[in-house]
Amino acid sequence: MKDAGVVAGLRGRPGVAGALLVAVLVLALALRLKGVGWGLPFSFVNADESVVVPKAFGVARGGLNPQFFYYPSLFFYLVGGVYLLAAPLLWAVQHVNPLAVGSFVVDPGPYFLLARLFSVAAGTASVYLLYRIGREAFGRPAGLVAALFLAVAPLHVAYSHMAVTDVTATALSLLAFLLLLQAARGGGRRRLIAGAVAAGLATSTKYNLGALVLPATIAAVYVCRAEVRRRVAAGGRAALLWPRLLLARVYAPMLVAFLAGSPFVVLDPGHFVHDFLRQNRIMDRGWLGFEKVGNGFWYNLQVNLGGTLGVVLVVLVIAGLAWALWRHTTVDLLLAPYALAYFVYISTWKELADRYLLPILPLLVLLAVRMCLELVDLRPAARRFAAPAVALVLAAALVAPLAGAIAFDRALSGADVRVRAKAWIESNVPAGSIVATENYGPPLVRVHDEQYYRDAGLEVPAYRILRLRLPAPGVANRSHSLDWLREKHADYVIVSSKVYDRVLAAAETYPELAAFYRSLGEQAELVEVFTPGPGERGPVLKVYRLRA
Repeated sequence: MKDAGVVAGLRGRPGVAGALLVAVLVLALALRLKGVGWGLPFSFVNADESVVVPKAFGVARGGLNPQFFYYPSLFFYLVGGVYLLAAPLLWAVQHVNPLAVGSFVVDPGPYFLLARLFSVAAGTASVYLLYRIGREAFGRPAGLVAALFLAVAPLHVAYSHMAVTDVTATALSLLAFLLLLQAARGGGRRRLIAGAVAAGLATSTKYNLGALVLPATIAAVYVCRAEVRRRVAAGGRAALLWPRLLLARVYAPMLVAFLAGSPFVVLDPGHFVHDFLRQNRIMDRGWLGFEKVGNGFWYNLQVNLGGTLGVVLVVLVIAGLAWALWRHTTVDLLLAPYALAYFVYISTWKELADRYLLPILPLLVLLAVRMCLELVDLRPAARRFAAPAVALVLAAALVAPLAGAIAFDRALSGADVRVRAKAWIESNVPAGSIVATENYGPPLVRVHDEQYYRDAGLEVPAYRILRLRLPAPGVANRSHSLDWLREKHADYVIVSSKVYDRVLAAAETYPELAAFYRSLGEQAELVEVFTPGPGERGPVLKVYRLRA
C-alpha cells in the first residue's frame, strides 16, 4: 500500500499475498480468542447467551423443536451438533454424562465456551470469505485490505466472542455473496442455486437476512438472461419464463434451505407465528434504552457505524457506496443496492441495536477499500503521489477500529461485580428465600435446580427466584410493583443499573416503573449496594429487603 508497486506486486505475486492473508487471519483469530472464556461459567458478556446456549443443549439432547422462534433455529442445531461432537471429550474430562441436564445446570461453562468458540470460528471465516469476495470482485489487494479492516472491526470482534447468532449469520451471508458473485460472472446455474441455498441458511440463522433475496434475484438476472433470450427466440414468453426460472433457481432453493434449518416453522406454526409477530412488535415499538434516539438513520450512521468504524472509515464507506452506484458494475449492483436497502430497512426500526449492522459491515468496508484503490489507478500519471496519500488515509482509517478491538479485548479481564454479589447473598440471605431479581443480576441457584447440585455432591444455597420482566414501551409490566411482589411473598428484591438507569433516563415513558424504584427506597430496606471496584466489570446492584 505504500506505493503502486506494492499493489502491483500483490497482484502478481500470490505467494506474498498468501502470507499476508495468513497474517490477517491470525490477527483476526487472536483478537477473537482473547478473553473468549471471560465470565464463565456465567453468561456475563451477552445476556442472550443464556437463551441460545440452553436451546442448543436441548437440541443436543434430542429436543429438535426449540419452542422458541424469536430467532430461527439453525444456530441451535449447529451448536447442538458441536456439543454432540465434543461429548466424548467432555465425558473424559468431567467423568459424567455431558448430555445430562444436571451436567449443564451444575457447570454450564464448557457449553458456553464451545458455543463461543463456534462464533470465533465463524468470525474468522467471515474475514476469509470477505477476502475471497474482494479478490473475485476487485482484485487481491482489495480483498486483503478489506479483510484486514474486518479483522479489527470492534463490532465484529465483540460479537465473535459471544454465543449468539449474529456472526454465524454474517458468515453464511458472505458465503452466499461469494457464490452469487461467481454465478453472475459466469459461474452458471449451479453456483446460483448454491448461492440461494446459502442465503436461505443465513436467513435460517437470522430472519432479517431474508433481504438476501435481492442480490440473489439480481444474480439470477445475469445468469438466466441468455437462456431467456434463446427461449424467447424459439417462441417462449419472457413474462412466463422469468417467474419460473426465478422460482426454480432462487426462491424455491432459498425457501427449502430456510426450512431445512428451521423446520418447526412449519411443524409448530402456532408457536412460530406467536413468537415471530411478537419479535416484530418489539422492532416496531423499540426496547429499553432506545426511547430517545431520534432519527434511526442518523443513529445507525453516527452511533452504531461511527462507533465501530470511526469517523474516517465512515466517510470512506459513504464515498465507497456513492462510487459503487456511479460505477454500477455487476459486482456493484449485487453489493450496493443490498447494503443500502438493508440499512434503510433496519433504520426504520425502533430497536436500533448495533448488531443488526453486522451483515452489511463487511460489504461496506469492501466498497470503501475498493474506491480507495481505484482512485490510485484513476490517473496513472499521478499514481506515485496518489498511492502514498491513499495509503495514509487507509492507515488513518484503521486506527480507530484497531484501538476499539484492543480495548474490547482488554476489558474482558478481572472479575464481575455480580460474582461478588452472589457470594454475599449466599452468605447473608437465608436459603429458600423468595428473591425477585431483574436481568443482569447475580446468577443465583434456583430451588428448582438444587437437586442437580446435590446429585453432584455439592451443597449450595438455593432460592425461589421471581424474574422481573424487562420493560418495553407501551407494555404493561406488573412485575415492577410492590403490590405484585407482596402478592408473591417476595423477601428480597435485587435491581440492576443496567435496567433502572435506562428506565430513569426515559422516566416519562415508564412512569409506573420510575415510581417503583422510588417506592423501593421509601418502603423497603436497602441492605447492600454492589458497585464495580478497580478491575471489576458489571452493573451496580442494589439489594432490598421487603418490609412486612
